[in-house]
Amino acid sequence: MKKILSLLLGVLLLTGCSEKALHKYSMTATDIGFDTVVSFTAYTENETAFNNYSDELKKQFRYYDRLFDKYNSYDGVNNIKTINDNAGKQPVKVEPVIIDLLKLSKTYDTISDHQFDITMGSVLNIWHDYREAGTLANQKNQESSIPTTKELQAAAKHSGWKHVQIDEKNSTVYIDDPDVSLDVGGVAKGYAVELIADQLQKDGLQHAIINGGGNIRLVGDKPDNEAWSVGIQIPNLKAQSTDSLISVKSKGDTSFVTSGDYQRYYTYKGKIMHHIIDPDTLMPARHSRSVTVITDNSGIADILSTTLYTMSHEEGVKLINRLQKEENIQVNAIWVYDDIQKPEDGTDAISVKGYQIVFSDGLKDKIKES
Repeated sequence: MKKILSLLLGVLLLTGCSEKALHKYSMTATDIGFDTVVSFTAYTENETAFNNYSDELKKQFRYYDRLFDKYNSYDGVNNIKTINDNAGKQPVKVEPVIIDLLKLSKTYDTISDHQFDITMGSVLNIWHDYREAGTLANQKNQESSIPTTKELQAAAKHSGWKHVQIDEKNSTVYIDDPDVSLDVGGVAKGYAVELIADQLQKDGLQHAIINGGGNIRLVGDKPDNEAWSVGIQIPNLKAQSTDSLISVKSKGDTSFVTSGDYQRYYTYKGKIMHHIIDPDTLMPARHSRSVTVITDNSGIADILSTTLYTMSHEEGVKLINRLQKEENIQVNAIWVYDDIQKPEDGTDAISVKGYQIVFSDGLKDKIKES
């Protein structure tokens, strides 16, 4: 599910000078998983050190891509697809990291009052098929279609954590309904980015940017101890990749994840039918053009960007406040609107390049118009 699956999605990075003892190196890869472009920029003592970090990053991206894949099977790997394929049949023994991913997802299902629900795979599968067909129809200038309400509601009956049994002791997962399907698209990439960043830091990495298709993870400060400058992109694929609305100053280990309607979509009767489905309506969410979440953990940022995108601004602010008060998780968010998806009445917004931008109170001194 979701999300901003290229360097054009969501977040752009602007880096500055480095210390004399360190040198800046970068690489971009298109074949290491998650159906996305991955870029990696780091300041290291020499190119050999950078290449070692880069090789480890590529290795781990491929590893987690296979584990969290719901579409493909791999020899010797029990992944999300394996769990789904065995729904109603038998428990599947999986790696502990999958157990941890599912537990985190279940926790946020509760915290979000079921707005974030990875057990909705049956519904998301329907939309995936219609989106594939709709994209092809758009390319051929043919009429596209959308699922019927009846079709979606029938699929939605086959969802819910009551059908998923997690056995931590034996490291198994069992789905008791053969029509229930897990879809971790709203968390997997961010979760993987966080694990990879943690490992690279253990290996000695101190100053870097990992961009997993718009899932940004900052590692440490810039070498000169200044803040990184992270640009929030215009929510329009037709805009240049260097175009941004605003930039945000940030120091230390921080994650930026953006969800929006401008990546995986097709048009139906002139309307964007994107991939982020509102659990309440079972239709593409219609509150804003994009939402960027800023917090320490990339997995949580991934979850929350999807969740907030399916909520009104008012509901989103309440969730953020609850997370900060009850879970002690520091979260900020940026909502982007336009003439199609307008800010709610009474919401303070700034106007930039024809878009309306609303942001959390914690960002007031960190935002600069591009």
